[in-house]
Amino acid sequence: MYSAGHTLPVDDLDPGTFLLSAPAMSGKYDLLLSLTVEGIEAGDGCLFVSTNEDADDVIGDVETRLGHHPENFRLVDSVTERQGGGSHPADLVEYVSSPADLTGLGIAVSEQLRRIVESDAERTRVAFYSLSTLLMYAELETVFRFLHVLTGRVDSIDGLGVFAIDPSTHEESTVNTLKQLFDGMIELREGSGGREIRIVGVEDAPTEWAPLP
Repeated sequence: MYSAGHTLPVDDLDPGTFLLSAPAMSGKYDLLLSLTVEGIEAGDGCLFVSTNEDADDVIGDVETRLGHHPENFRLVDSVTERQGGGSHPADLVEYVSSPADLTGLGIAVSEQLRRIVESDAERTRVAFYSLSTLLMYAELETVFRFLHVLTGRVDSIDGLGVFAIDPSTHEESTVNTLKQLFDGMIELREGSGGREIRIVGVEDAPTEWAPLP
């Protein structure tokens, strides 16, 4: 089980993969950071895969929330190479040339997951931000095949994976196609009283919209 009570309206999540569906400015990145920090504090190995934010920003945001440099934390960064390269060692950050390089992205993720599995961490979390960027560079069928392999890899290690997408930038059929690969869905929206959340596919989770914790 993976602790989630500080981030989601459920205490724990079983191993599996979830599609985090939320429009822009509704808190996708913040929620992924919160799940990552909650995992670090629980002693989980955590991997943050970014196609939107560079490694320096993600590390800084995690450090700000934790109050110290994170342990059991690794990244795959497909942003920094386009900006002139990065300086972090490979055991912390694996750099990929572009979100269009799905082969390189898959290799980098597999390498970081291998390092986590070989460490002392008993559990592994993966946060992916964001699938919408991949769909800007590749056809739906190509992204589907990539995700089929990646979600299978997360499942094979009894990991917890949360993959963000902005449904407002895609056809509904695109989101429905990708949704087939996941065990459940986490949805965010901006409600009249603030950000709201609902979870589909988790026993005892509220299926109606509720305030984000």
